[in-house]
Amino acid sequence: MAEIPSSDERMQAMLAHLSIIVLGILGPLIFWMIGKDKSAFIDDQGKEALNFSIVGTIVGIVTCGVGLLVMYVFAVIGGLAANKGETYRYPFNWRIIK
Repeated sequence: MAEIPSSDERMQAMLAHLSIIVLGILGPLIFWMIGKDKSAFIDDQGKEALNFSIVGTIVGIVTCGVGLLVMYVFAVIGGLAANKGETYRYPFNWRIIK
């Protein structure tokens, strides 16, 4: 059985997802870099958020911003799931960073 993430781990993973809304690619990158060696949960969710922010930024540029709204909605859903300690996978994501 997988280890249940601590409250701090869940908070940092949630912030990695939610930081997409304010900081774009930079937010998840910062949270992932800070927590990747401390927690497998933060490492996993930080990479997921970072990869999604890269894809979402590209889609947002191509669609003249329309895709950003979709990205923000999924970022909130990912943040809520991470706060519950759940491993979240975006429905569409190119996992560049493994």
